[in-house]
Formats: sequence, structure tokens, C-alpha cells
Amino acid sequence: MSSYGASSSEVREARKELPKLNPSELFFGPWVLVPEGSLLGFFDWVPKNLRVGSWSLFAAPTLALLTAAIIYSRPEGDVYLTDPSSYPELWSVDWWYNASTCLLMNGLIVYIVNFKASIGAVATFTILSWLMNAARHGINALAPFLDDGHLLLKLNHISRFPSLASASLTFTIWNAVLFPYILLWILDDAKKRKDFIIWNFNPRMTQLHVCNMIYALLNTAVTGRRHGSLPQPFDYEDLWYGMAYGLCYGLFYTLILDRLGVHIYPIFSPRSSLVVISWLGVFASYYFCYQFWNYVISYHENILSLSGLLGLNFVIIVCCAIIQWLFSRK
Repeated sequence: MSSYGASSSEVREARKELPKLNPSELFFGPWVLVPEGSLLGFFDWVPKNLRVGSWSLFAAPTLALLTAAIIYSRPEGDVYLTDPSSYPELWSVDWWYNASTCLLMNGLIVYIVNFKASIGAVATFTILSWLMNAARHGINALAPFLDDGHLLLKLNHISRFPSLASASLTFTIWNAVLFPYILLWILDDAKKRKDFIIWNFNPRMTQLHVCNMIYALLNTAVTGRRHGSLPQPFDYEDLWYGMAYGLCYGLFYTLILDRLGVHIYPIFSPRSSLVVISWLGVFASYYFCYQFWNYVISYHENILSLSGLLGLNFVIIVCCAIIQWLFSRK
């Protein structure tokens, strides 16, 4: 669940009031399972017509056609690159980066779940992207200890493009769409806007909404390969895994989270008149990510360095901290 700036005490109190739903209600209960389609009132800021009521006439056909298209276009055969010798050497700088970043990323999730939100936070596209990248860092570090063809190396290959694409979409959709949408059109007074800005630029949100994309680029194109070897461009198989992941999350959001009143991405509500545009826009974004990152990997490999990207990451963290401090001043 997303609190969108609620205080830690409010989140803790809300945990005690989480409704106990019988799993059978997902199959036999009403479509909207919580009052007013807003879990614990956290999503009252979302317009009511996006929380309850009939779906858009185009929602169901859009979901069905996109699902059929993904199934029909699946790759005929999977080619897994699972040789441990293609990963960074044990105790190398890249290996230490992968191992330490895996620990730090998982540490942040433990902190969020225990002190800032509930376990439900892992249902968000943002947190799932973070967890995927944390896992990839861990597998990159474990690779020297694994055999060729190990299941973890196969999963690492499958998740390579989805991890970078999901981080890129999180960065773009949150910072270019949702953040300004909530700030300018949903929040109705200056104090709420100020509090929202302070919340958005705190170190935790900076990591999830901005830095995650840098970590994803590092683990897919820089520290996920043997030092000195060229980064591997993405192919059609990678693109398909990315779009399949996007479809699966979209169905989960629409068929499960929407019913539980968890409207973390209201512009993707099946009740919206823009549902076709929003869904097609997501898949077009995956294709754009595919083309964009392949262009960067193929023609601008010089910018893909551990020191350079970590330096950029540091600058971003400092700038966001300064913005939060400026807005926090009375």
C-alpha cells in the first residue's frame, strides 16, 4: 500500500485496521471489496469515478487483445547465456559493488516494510522493480560460485531487460506523469503540496524513484559482465520478457489491487476513458526503452562506467536532499 506522504504513526495505526479478507471473496465476492474503493481511506484523493463503478467500455477488450498478442508473439526458443565465466571475477571491484549494493537494497526494503509501510508495499510496481534489481545484484555476486546453466543464472538472463525497463518506467511515469499530476491536480492546498514535495524528495523515495534506474543500468550493462567485455545488446527475446512482465503486473493491478481499493496508479484505472491510451502507452514505452537502451549500449558504451554512474548517483542524492531541506524550512 502507498501512503503518499502519510506520517509513520498514521501508517502504523492503519496496519491495525487492515481488513481481513477471505481469499474466496476474490472469486465470489463483489468486485470492489472495500468501502468506497479506498483501502483504509488512503486513496480518497483519487476521484471516486476511478475507484468504483463500471469499467470503461474499452477496458476488457483492451486487456483481452493485449494478452492474446503477448501469448501469440512469444519466442519460439529460449537462448540462455548462463556461463559464470561471463560474470565479474570474484573479489573484483564490480563483484564488491554487486555484493554490497544487494545488501543495501534489501536493507532498505526491510526498513520500509517494518517502519514506513506494510508488507503490502511489495505489491507496487516500484518496489517490485527495486526487488528485481536487488536480486540481480545478488545473482551477479553469486555467479562465480554457480555452475553453468544454473537456474539463478537463467532467471538473471530472463530478468535482464525487465529490470532495466521497469526501473526506467518507474522513473519516467512517476517523475514526469504521476508526481506533477498529484501535485498540480489532486492536492488542493499549499500545505499538502509542500508536504508532498518534502515526502517525494526524501532519501527513501529518491532511491526508489530515481536511483533505481542507475542501479538497473549498472547491473545489466556494466557490472553484470566480465570486466573488459562489451555489454550485450537486448534482443527480441528480452523485449518479449519485458512486455510479458508488464502485462502480468497490469493484470495483477487491475484484477486484484483495484478490487482491494489500492489505487497507486490511478491513471491506469479500468474505469478511465483513457484506459486504451494508458495501456498501449505502457507497451509502447517498453519498446521505446528497448530501442533507447540498445542505442546507448551500442553507440555510447563510454558512458557505461561504474565510477561515472555512481558519481551521477551521488549528485542526484545530494540534490534531492537539498530540495527536501529547502522545502522543510519553516
